[in-house]
Amino acid sequence: MYIYARINKDTLRFIREKKAISFDYVTRITKFKEEKIVLWENDESGKFPTINQAKAIAKCYRIPFAGLYMNASDINVKHLPQMRNLRTLPDAVVDNSALNLAISDILSARDLLLESRQALKERTVKFGMSINCPDDNVIQWAREIRNSLGIDSNVQYKCQSTRQFYLYIRNVVENAGVFVHCFTGVDTEVARGFAIYDTTMPIIGLNNHERCPAKTFSIIHERVHLIKRSSVICNDMIDSFSAQAEEVFCNAVAGEVLVPRVNLNKQLGSYTQSEIDLDVVSSLADKFSVSKEVICRRLLDSGKIGQPKYAMLIAAIRSQFENERKAAQEYRKLTGKGIPRNIPREAIDQNSPALCRAFFHGYREGYFDKQDISRYLGVKQNHIEKFMWEVSKW
Repeated sequence: MYIYARINKDTLRFIREKKAISFDYVTRITKFKEEKIVLWENDESGKFPTINQAKAIAKCYRIPFAGLYMNASDINVKHLPQMRNLRTLPDAVVDNSALNLAISDILSARDLLLESRQALKERTVKFGMSINCPDDNVIQWAREIRNSLGIDSNVQYKCQSTRQFYLYIRNVVENAGVFVHCFTGVDTEVARGFAIYDTTMPIIGLNNHERCPAKTFSIIHERVHLIKRSSVICNDMIDSFSAQAEEVFCNAVAGEVLVPRVNLNKQLGSYTQSEIDLDVVSSLADKFSVSKEVICRRLLDSGKIGQPKYAMLIAAIRSQFENERKAAQEYRKLTGKGIPRNIPREAIDQNSPALCRAFFHGYREGYFDKQDISRYLGVKQNHIEKFMWEVSKW
């Protein structure tokens, strides 16, 4: 016999509609037919999911299972904000359900931080930066952003990895009153990042599937949108030639912030265009702790290389990356060994540093316990001590 979950049908429908989740998405994730889900939402059908089916739905909607039994009026699901779509996508119609869930998750994470700060009597810095110069003055915008954030070239050059530089940039941006948090479950082609403007702790969302250099670039790119008081969704970064004027500008400013033209010229020295090869690009990328793609674009924008050389270098970079990926796959196949995961480190890289600090302070004050933090981070409790130890060093 099946044990059925006598859930609140209004709540089931309310959550799906409020989070803007399509039936197609639910069917794809849970494997339940749309007709069945419609009956579960229909008050007059008398049909209910089994306990396991209801748990699968709750996981798909990213809510606690118990929430399906609550009244819809008691469920705190915020309206999705109005955001301009600056993406360039090959398909005319894209199911944004996964992205809508990601946005909803980050809104909830930000609310959690604000609530915990209030309970712990901690101050929240207001976001109020503005730049009073024309949008075509990329160098001036970049200079003001670097100065306002206190980005130090000497610190940048001393970073031992692109991850270390990513954490550095993420931290200085958050210290300036922005909530920077990663989202999961969304293809990078659908969204690489988004910005949600607010006078109190505006949001920068980063796709967690991206590598650290790409995340670093996205942070600055989205910060430019926030300075322009824009709420947007983006997927065209770094080496793109977007038709969207605002995206072109944000990419140009982000490139100049991370690799200032003056610094690039100094590091490049007397190299001529014919001498600039993949080794030179790799050396510059290591120096600035950015991706090779960013260096190529900066060389193009600064006139150090032309379009043909740029295209050749980008093709070589992509070929190199693909060869490395295939070699890693072959190694795992032959040895049966993968790269060991560092769960506490993954949690730190994905979650807002301000939220991580709030967990640490809240744990010491008894506001959070291990179970709370484990649930919020989505990791097992045996990883929490190491997570706390890492955060304590900040």
